[in-house]
Amino acid sequence: MAKNKNTIKKSNKKYKYDIWIILPLIIAVAIIPLIVYMKVVEVPAELKYFTNGQDNADFFSYYKMVWLSITAFIGLFMFFSRSYLNKNIELRKDKFYYPMLIYAALIIISVIFSSYKSVALKGFIDRYEGMYALLSYLILMFLAYNTVDNEKQVKALIYSLSVSSLVMALIGLTQFLGRDFFMTDFGKNLILPNAYEHLKDTLNFTFAASKATYGTLYNINYVGVYTSMIFTIALTMVLLLKDKKQRLFFLLVGAANFLTLLGSRSRAALLSFVVYVVLAIIFYRKQIRHNIKFFALAFVLVAVIFFGVNTALDGTVTDRLISGVKSLVEVHYIDFEDIVLEDNVIDIKFTDHEIKIVNEDGFFSFYDEYGTPLEVEMIEEGTYKATKEPYNKHTIHLILSDTHGLIVQADLNTNRGSKSIRFAYDESNNTKALGYSGELLGNEEIRAEYFNFEGREYMASNRGYIWSRSIPLIKGTVLIGHGPDTYGIYFPNNDFVGKIKGLNSIYSVVDKPHNMYLQTAINTGLVSLLAQLSIFIMYIITSFKAYFKKDDYNDFIEVTGLGIFFAVSMYLFTGLSNDSIVSVAPIFWVLLGTGFIINRKVIEKEKGIA
Repeated sequence: MAKNKNTIKKSNKKYKYDIWIILPLIIAVAIIPLIVYMKVVEVPAELKYFTNGQDNADFFSYYKMVWLSITAFIGLFMFFSRSYLNKNIELRKDKFYYPMLIYAALIIISVIFSSYKSVALKGFIDRYEGMYALLSYLILMFLAYNTVDNEKQVKALIYSLSVSSLVMALIGLTQFLGRDFFMTDFGKNLILPNAYEHLKDTLNFTFAASKATYGTLYNINYVGVYTSMIFTIALTMVLLLKDKKQRLFFLLVGAANFLTLLGSRSRAALLSFVVYVVLAIIFYRKQIRHNIKFFALAFVLVAVIFFGVNTALDGTVTDRLISGVKSLVEVHYIDFEDIVLEDNVIDIKFTDHEIKIVNEDGFFSFYDEYGTPLEVEMIEEGTYKATKEPYNKHTIHLILSDTHGLIVQADLNTNRGSKSIRFAYDESNNTKALGYSGELLGNEEIRAEYFNFEGREYMASNRGYIWSRSIPLIKGTVLIGHGPDTYGIYFPNNDFVGKIKGLNSIYSVVDKPHNMYLQTAINTGLVSLLAQLSIFIMYIITSFKAYFKKDDYNDFIEVTGLGIFFAVSMYLFTGLSNDSIVSVAPIFWVLLGTGFIINRKVIEKEKGIA
């Protein structure tokens, strides 16, 4: 008599995979993303630079990291405890364990060798994606692969995620309507500890006044990533499930998440739908052929929602999309070239002229590129302008400071907007640039090595500049990274020459690369990135094996597997312009582990061995 291999375990084994064993996964995808509560975090000395010496008041990341770590390690303890007590539980084996273990090892090694261990363990301010968080992600993927086994569990996981997303959508709706839940008295009482109740009247968040949906995730881009994943899962359910009640529920979930996505105005998430459309055509090709009217109706419904919201926002969504696409292809060279600091001279160079500012014992003279004195006028006390074009585009302010004596502030008018930079003088009257925290910087300290992107610094909201200065950092992290979440410490934030070319304000601090793959390569090393990519590639390959030739979807698990594949693909695509963040990444890693085991079941079933 043939053995029944309908589950991965042998038929004579009695262990029942229940809901309790996946409770940590449910908490990770449904509860943790909704956590918002103030935590005043003591900032380590190496990060005082980024907070002007102040402690950090965090609402959106710290407690998510804490509860994520607790949940993951409790889940791991639950799994191995059950394995020890019930010998019928077996550790499922798969090739993706090898890159997973390599990645985990390199995370730990990068912490051991990190110069900033406290940051590498807990994470950077406002992010808190250190070692604890990264290892928790891998634990969640491992647990999902080893504890998800049947339809009841898959339904519990997906319905929990869906209901949580509806809560997120309701919060986002209040923000979209200009009645932000977190700005109400009730909302403030929920997220402020009693000791800080006096802050209620002054509490405000970055996006609170913009009517953009940031939900409980802090940033509109993270909302875009979150909703794009859930929307694609929900839409897959609507298109492929047979049960009408289930389809109606996921229609609600899909519409709510799509509306929230549009309200976030995240360009990366909106552009990721190009990836979804391509994948949908590939994987739905047989279903579309047999039911073209239904798929056409779904397409029209999505289009109506999109253009309806866009009209309500006076075309903001399409404007952001168009500007985002343009930024990817357009080249805009700035007319600023360089700043040279030598002795008592500040030499500011543009493509067609220069201004040289010379400090002679407190008396300032101005010269052009030929060394000819420039005639200047004082337009107000301490503020000077040249009288001759094109030099009169720029304004020079002389400011007295208690800490640095005389400060020269140059307001430079470029073809990419106005830029301001400050200079001071050391004890020998040598010119220095004034750094972000008041430090004096020499000529070589205000420029950094860069990789291409000339003329494309403003691409994708200044990401061109950030990537150009991030890529050279990988040379020092080929084998071992600087430590999880230490990117902001190593980015050349004193690169004022580059920032004039690529950022709106040179005193803006860059603390994240806006690219999940660069983030990994710099924080935990290039080899760790290759290990991570290996996991993703293995999953994509198994997904194609499971669904590419599939004619029909007969149960909830199969439909969910395809939906998860679309969600993972959306996340990986948006990772090109977004960072991994503790608010969203746990959902991705749980889905990835769940996707792996579903794919395995579907493939074995197709082969007749399940």
